[in-house]
Amino acid sequence: MNLLARAAAEAIRTAMTDTPVVVVNGPRQVGKTTLTRQLAYPGTVDFVTLDDETNRLAAHADPRSFVQRPADTFVIDEAQLEPKMFRAIKAEVDRDRRPGRFLLTGSSRLLSAPDMAASLVGRVETIDLWPFSQGELAGIADRFVDLVFDDPIALIRNKSTERADIVKRIVTGGYPEVVRRQPGRRQSWFDGYLTTITQSVIRDLSSIERLAEIPRLLRLCAARTGTELNVSALAGEFGFPTRTVDGYLALLTQAFLVDRIPAWSTNLSRKVIRRPKLVLTDTGLASFLIGANQSNVAQIGGPLGQLMETFVANEIKKQLTWSNGRPSLWHFRDRDGAEVDLVLEHPDGRVVGIEVKATSSPSADDLRGLRFLADRLGDRFHFGVLLHTAPEATRFGPNLAALPASVLWEF
Repeated sequence: MNLLARAAAEAIRTAMTDTPVVVVNGPRQVGKTTLTRQLAYPGTVDFVTLDDETNRLAAHADPRSFVQRPADTFVIDEAQLEPKMFRAIKAEVDRDRRPGRFLLTGSSRLLSAPDMAASLVGRVETIDLWPFSQGELAGIADRFVDLVFDDPIALIRNKSTERADIVKRIVTGGYPEVVRRQPGRRQSWFDGYLTTITQSVIRDLSSIERLAEIPRLLRLCAARTGTELNVSALAGEFGFPTRTVDGYLALLTQAFLVDRIPAWSTNLSRKVIRRPKLVLTDTGLASFLIGANQSNVAQIGGPLGQLMETFVANEIKKQLTWSNGRPSLWHFRDRDGAEVDLVLEHPDGRVVGIEVKATSSPSADDLRGLRFLADRLGDRFHFGVLLHTAPEATRFGPNLAALPASVLWEF
């Protein structure tokens, strides 16, 4: 496979025109190193990786000398491996505040590290790089998030994508190496990836006890992806105290393996559920962890519904990286049963609701949650979308529509 263009590249280039330190964060093996080496830099550039032990020891021994380079831009790959370096970067930036001086990549959330958060506040912009989006894989722009606010009626079109193709995309996910491999060779990659993540990224983040249990916890998370997170129930099945599991989940989040979609409310009801929704950040990895494949995932009682909701959430989250409007992503449910799988809130107050159903026969009844949201929000409710696995698009009134899931990337 030829190198594919990354949609986040433009956001990185833009940030480097006015910000001294730009951070590209994301999971291991999503192409951060490849992307930073592909970028066109306006001046001279110097690359180092702290995966190289010699570089890491040099950064640790004398961080100030290490970051003092004559290049216009100094790219430091896997920067989280030497936290002492961040204060040295701050000193350099305070001495010379030119934009684009440092480009850092990290396989954990660098700004969650106390040293970096304290050292670089006001001097840094962070851009997340996720596994490939479906638009990136197809070589087209993913514009759903912008269009659903700017021109939602343009989205109401039939598509050629069939249910089987949606299922294939879900179980494949977006890790570059997985996409390149034949289906029979993907499991061996995920096996090695899980070991690397546990023994490298998680261990570097924290010297936790029972490190070998992390893959089992990740499997339990995969079985719950797309559902509300009940840490106590998860801890009960895992067999560890709730406080311990909460700490482990924080590490998995910091390593970009799981994410939490917060609950949304603008006082629509005092009965709103406040728990976040748990999602694995790649449905290929989630499918591997629970043994789902293209043959069994859509069986009756199978996990297709949860995986499809996770897939949609991840595709939207990727688009938020380069969206013009930069809305925020939430979910909604109250104790009376009204729920909307995903809620996008624009900075100007407009709200878009998104329901996800792994069905090829959507019905008006599937829109109940969206209608509830529309009734409660009034003029703030901009549009409601039901995403499904059929190719047909159907309008259900002035601001509601059932659309093929491929509308996420086929514009």
